[in-house]
Amino acid sequence: MLYFRHQQAGSGPISPTYLSLYRNMDRSFTSLRNVAFVVTILAVTGGAAHAQSAGSFYKRGQQAEERQDYDAAYEAYRQALAKKPRDIRYKVKTERLRFEAATAHVDRGRLLRQGGDLGGALTEFTRALQIDPANQTAQQEMDLTQKMAAAPPSPQLQSLESGILATQAEISGLGGPVSLKPISNDPITLRMVEDTKNIYQAIGKAAGLNVLFDPAYTSTRIPVELNNVSLYDALRIVGAISGTFWKPVTENTILVAQNTRNKRQDLDEMAVQTFYLTNATQTADTNEIVTALRNVFGTGQNVGVFAIPSQNAVVMRATPDQLLLAQKLLNDLDRTKPEVVVDVAVLEVNREKVRNLGITLPQSFSVTPVTTNTTSSSSSSSSSSSSSSSSNSNSALTLNQLAHLNGNNFNVNIGTGTVNALLTDSDTRILQNPRIRATDGQKATLKIGSKIPIATGSFASGTTTAVSALVNTQFTYIDVGVNIDMTPTVHTDRDITLKMKIEVTSQSGSVTISSVTQPIISQRSVEHVIQLKEGEPSILAGILNRQDSLSVSGTPGLGELPLLKYVFGSRSKTQSQDEVVFLLIPHLVRESLLSRMNTRAIDTGTSQSIELRREAGQDAASTRTTGAAGPGGSLVPPAQRTTAAAAANAAIQQLQQDGSATTSASVAAPVSFAITPGNATQAVGSTFQVAVMASNARDLYSVPLQMQFNPQVLQLVNVDSGEMLGRDGQAVALAHRDEGNGMVTISASRPPSTKGVDGQGSICVLTFKATAAGDSNLMLTKVGAQNSAQVNLPAVGSQAIVHVK
Repeated sequence: MLYFRHQQAGSGPISPTYLSLYRNMDRSFTSLRNVAFVVTILAVTGGAAHAQSAGSFYKRGQQAEERQDYDAAYEAYRQALAKKPRDIRYKVKTERLRFEAATAHVDRGRLLRQGGDLGGALTEFTRALQIDPANQTAQQEMDLTQKMAAAPPSPQLQSLESGILATQAEISGLGGPVSLKPISNDPITLRMVEDTKNIYQAIGKAAGLNVLFDPAYTSTRIPVELNNVSLYDALRIVGAISGTFWKPVTENTILVAQNTRNKRQDLDEMAVQTFYLTNATQTADTNEIVTALRNVFGTGQNVGVFAIPSQNAVVMRATPDQLLLAQKLLNDLDRTKPEVVVDVAVLEVNREKVRNLGITLPQSFSVTPVTTNTTSSSSSSSSSSSSSSSSNSNSALTLNQLAHLNGNNFNVNIGTGTVNALLTDSDTRILQNPRIRATDGQKATLKIGSKIPIATGSFASGTTTAVSALVNTQFTYIDVGVNIDMTPTVHTDRDITLKMKIEVTSQSGSVTISSVTQPIISQRSVEHVIQLKEGEPSILAGILNRQDSLSVSGTPGLGELPLLKYVFGSRSKTQSQDEVVFLLIPHLVRESLLSRMNTRAIDTGTSQSIELRREAGQDAASTRTTGAAGPGGSLVPPAQRTTAAAAANAAIQQLQQDGSATTSASVAAPVSFAITPGNATQAVGSTFQVAVMASNARDLYSVPLQMQFNPQVLQLVNVDSGEMLGRDGQAVALAHRDEGNGMVTISASRPPSTKGVDGQGSICVLTFKATAAGDSNLMLTKVGAQNSAQVNLPAVGSQAIVHVK
């Protein structure tokens, strides 16, 4: 290159020595350029790779944090911070996850220590200290665990732990109220006049129950006619006729005694139960529920009701029937409160038009005489000096001057005139559209604007200075803007009653009072109670202010002529219009639905005692022929097979003969419902399906179900109908309601006037989404089945488990 440049410059020939030197230098420069280029590329690509590596670690940490894998998230954020130490995002994430990861290891260490794994606990505490060396809790827990591992537990500690475990085992072994579980639930038919003890024993033998009698009870002879009634109805009817009551002693034994207040108090079993309220947000809510329970049970029922507001709980001591009734009342009263969102629109239109047109001629004319000039002179003999002065003064005209008047003797003053041509047209539109959400019965307040100070008073302190006394002025602040106070009430028919106060204020000027400048506040306010449909717009109030003014000034007479009035006068016309409208639109965003279970009446017994009447299922009753006893106790044998009624009649006959009887009752096989698959493993974020399968079905027409799942792990996406109820081409009516707390209610039924289906198959298919890691049981808490005659069928359910990783 140097050689060619030298030739272009026009020099002489280059010697071989110089040519070799030039070539070596050229190769050196080329090598240097290549090295510089390579270094630059490596620096750029290395920096990009460096930044990209930090970002990838950061994304990896975010993904681990979403999975709640705090160890992996902390390591990823730490590596990202090591790549870019000056990035504040990485530093904040690293410090926050340091605490989370260390706390997680401390919690796992405590659990391992409680389970007796001291080595595993020490490993967890050590890892916590490695992550966060400043964690004093981890250091204390590790020291405590090391002491426990070094020395065997003392006898006192062992005795204490064994006592705690024994107490826990004893508490978990406490039994609840006794529930009667008869062998047979077949309907019973009896027509006879017999001793009450014999009747009770006959009913007991028919249901497979043992019957005991209070030693003080005296039996009486009563007539009984029972036609196809359940066990509980039979016992209740016999007790009402004979003046007795019964109570379960064990699952298959009852005790009969005389129905008196003293016997009730002596024999009624009392139980204690704690009810936890889920929707009581204030102490007043809990107190209202407790007051309702006390009023329902009254003072003569020997019921204790105690409120625990700090735990949102109610503790009761009562009989099992009273506790069951209290549970029903709590289910009715402790409901989710509805919520309302109200769109408020404040529309203000202000228009002002001013027109000023015309000529204003001079309104004054004056003539005044010209002022006269007077001159005075003076002299003094003591010196050769003289002086003269002149002054102007206004004086009246003399008679001598009147004879010589001319235009120079007067001044003429003429007023000013103006030409007006002005048009002003202003149009202002103001729209304020706040949105406020409130709970049923709770007051909600929304304030949008500012606070303006207003002087409310002043006082002078006793201290005075050389200038003046010190005066202190007191101020208060008022809200200026949009102020909304709302208390909604949601009715069962979805109507919404709103008690509202809407106030729109603004500062329109100022005024000085006692040397203090005070603001002038313009106010537009409406306050009333209104009832609206959900989504119904309503205009609360409208204010229309219209003002027209006309001002005329000009020359009298000429200023009133049709065409000359604008030449000899001026006209000012002003039109102003101010309109304000308040608009409301309520929206129901959360409802509290009432079911038939909430509104139906239940039988609670007499005023002396509370006894709940159970409804027994009429399963297989229509397909069974029952026996009957005649008025004199004669038996009518069944046509085909032995039933509970036939067993009861046989027992009566054997009792009359001073014998013993045995009875048998057949129980139809129940419809079995199962969740498939019974055990499944899913990944976080995946969507999967489970099916509710029915088997051993006979004339299955409708199926009501209720399923419980863990809402922290699973989310219900959809419920579809299965193939069983619609396998013959009939349309299946499927309805489901997600209660929002991990409980879903499902109802599937065939069309009216159609027969049921037999066999087995899927009733419904539920689609879930795995939202977090953990385990969730899918439990059929309530199962039911009905045939085409709307008769309840016996049914049993099962449960499944889903593991989410």
